[in-house]
Amino acid sequence: MRLIGARAVVAVCAALVIPFTAIAFADGPKPATSAPDAQARIPPDPPPLVEKKQWVFDLRWDRGEVFMVGIHPLELAAPQATPRAMGRFALELYEGPTLIERVRFDFPLLVSPETDGAVDPISAKLKTRVGVVFPATKRGTKIELWDRATNQRWALPWPPPEPATATPAPRDGGKD
Repeated sequence: MRLIGARAVVAVCAALVIPFTAIAFADGPKPATSAPDAQARIPPDPPPLVEKKQWVFDLRWDRGEVFMVGIHPLELAAPQATPRAMGRFALELYEGPTLIERVRFDFPLLVSPETDGAVDPISAKLKTRVGVVFPATKRGTKIELWDRATNQRWALPWPPPEPATATPAPRDGGKD
């Protein structure tokens, strides 16, 4: 009796599901959208660059605006591969259309924007800074700062300008 009851349940379920499946695929499968998904076009992280010399990009978040405060050189004791991390923001170095380096990061205390477009009250008033270490490679033709949450991009100078060398002060303190 149990076997016959189980077969009856399967038969009833099949009778209900098969017509809906036939209606759903009568015209064949349909793409989700006509345009390709924007996330599908994002290239994966390239192999990390290994450099002894680095640049520190000093960036500031000020009430929803991003500013570059400066770029400073940094020399490590030994060559180091670019670490991989997750973050809302990224510095991306391109050579023509090819991505050759990506460094992801977050601004301290910044909350991701709400999906409904609402602005977080803390982020709206937040002022914070971060130093992003980036390899000082000879490669690359342009670098961009990318806000992955809003898909905004800003061009930054590449290669960064070499820091001015300090001129020694005169021994007499500048007196004539």
